[in-house]
Amino acid sequence: MPSETGNGLITFSVHTADESSSGAIEQLTEERAAYAGVVPEGDVDPETAARRFLDQAVVSDSVPSLTAPADDGAQFKTIGTETVPLTGTRTVKFRQIVHDIPVYGSLVTVELDEDNSLVGIDVATGEPEGVDPVAKVSPADALTAADAAPDGYQPDLTGVVPRLNYYFDVKASDWRLVYILEDVPVKLDRDAEPAGEGDDSLEPPRFVDYVVDAHDGQVVTILPRTPSMAAEEATAVDSFDVSRTFPVSRQGGRLVMFDPTHNIETHDFLFGDPKVDAAKLPGDAVANPPAWTPAAVSAHANAVAVSEFLRTVLLRDNIDGRGGAMISTINCVVEEDSTGPQEWVNAFWNRRQMVYGQVRRTDGLLRSLSANVDVVAHEMFHGVTDHTARLEYAFQSGALNESYSDIFGTAVANAGKDDPREWDWLLGEKLKKDDRPFRDLSDPPRFGQPDHMDGFLVLPFTRKGDWGGVHKNSGIHNKVAFLMFTTEDGNGDLVLTPVEVVAVFYLALSQRLSRTSQFIDSRRAVVASARSLFRGLDPDERARKIAAIERAFDAVGIV
Repeated sequence: MPSETGNGLITFSVHTADESSSGAIEQLTEERAAYAGVVPEGDVDPETAARRFLDQAVVSDSVPSLTAPADDGAQFKTIGTETVPLTGTRTVKFRQIVHDIPVYGSLVTVELDEDNSLVGIDVATGEPEGVDPVAKVSPADALTAADAAPDGYQPDLTGVVPRLNYYFDVKASDWRLVYILEDVPVKLDRDAEPAGEGDDSLEPPRFVDYVVDAHDGQVVTILPRTPSMAAEEATAVDSFDVSRTFPVSRQGGRLVMFDPTHNIETHDFLFGDPKVDAAKLPGDAVANPPAWTPAAVSAHANAVAVSEFLRTVLLRDNIDGRGGAMISTINCVVEEDSTGPQEWVNAFWNRRQMVYGQVRRTDGLLRSLSANVDVVAHEMFHGVTDHTARLEYAFQSGALNESYSDIFGTAVANAGKDDPREWDWLLGEKLKKDDRPFRDLSDPPRFGQPDHMDGFLVLPFTRKGDWGGVHKNSGIHNKVAFLMFTTEDGNGDLVLTPVEVVAVFYLALSQRLSRTSQFIDSRRAVVASARSLFRGLDPDERARKIAAIERAFDAVGIV
């Protein structure tokens, strides 16, 4: 059944492995013979086959929920085709276009089997009715509006191209025609930032998206885009005095932290400011001699662990999916957020690489935030999100952005442990001055997070308000993951293996979620992904696993 979420989009799924919607798939199959232009799917490329299934679904009575959003000049534009090794399927993604204008956050994913037969369709579409499609202000006016916005930011609009979108304004609960100014580099004007209650330790964004009304030229909202947190081998101790062996390369008479197999490199910023001197990143290559430092060992070895997890468990070739470089820079200090000499207790993914600060321990020594593999994995998976769903860093979408990174960070940290009931569920241990962790996925309220929708926190969309509670409300979705990992059957055995759980979350993130997806969309996407992943199992076994996933979402009120 279709459902309307808080982002203005209507969402639903049909899947061959879902008894409640398999009839629609069967009807589409029966109709194909009479549908004009359809030839055997095996004789065409996946994009053509997917396009025909989508066009057929739009006019078919078997999928009535897809018909309405396609009225009034709507069409679907292909985003891309991807082979999904985990499921042996291929997905073709489409963006909804109305009057030649994209609908922000819309996504239709058509999943095909190896012979191009239909596996399922996932839909998130909008109905921007009554919105004049003709802009009243120019792209240049949109740039001027962003530059003049009293938002506390100093934007660099060089090379930024405003693009028209239909955008659902959550505050007004209505659709607008807007210009999206994407990935604008910004500096924070501390004097202009409004004072108030909140968490000053939260990292300000390095990039934002400006949303400017194309009819009146007003800035509707500003969306942060920067989430915060021939090989040889070398052996050295990391930040926890643990001996680690890691790949390096020889350059002249010294070894450098470059792993050509995983395409991983580690650099030192020598306590420079990655915000002020961003153009100087990634900094100096870490080399030996001199001796490897513990901070560099942690950053490099932990990045290798993340790459291995991506490649062997999720079958993804590094963060970008194409084997691109995974770059880390240690010894960074954002001076305006520094809490002491050489101390900056933060880390972030800047859309190109990782930068790590450090905390001063009680013994006076510094410990890099690269010390914990769960934090390294958490931040790097923000990069995966950036290359896939690109979840907005605000409200529920932002909480999903944080939660997905928490889930994968915890899974990487516990890799090789087959029983999640014995996992370490604490994230970022010993990285605060009091050695407390940041979060507990098994017990979110322990560190001030809700674990049920009844406790959902309505917070302001400001940095002090945690961008609408992205680090707080993520606890609700984190609890879903914990329950999925640890659910037992009547015999006390785990219903889902750890690999199955991370696989369905990864498939949901990379194939079925979009910019403004809500908690309920994650449920839909995870369940649909599980149906694809488990479609080869015995029907009773598949039903048992799907039921366990649905119970986990039910338990936290995501229904």
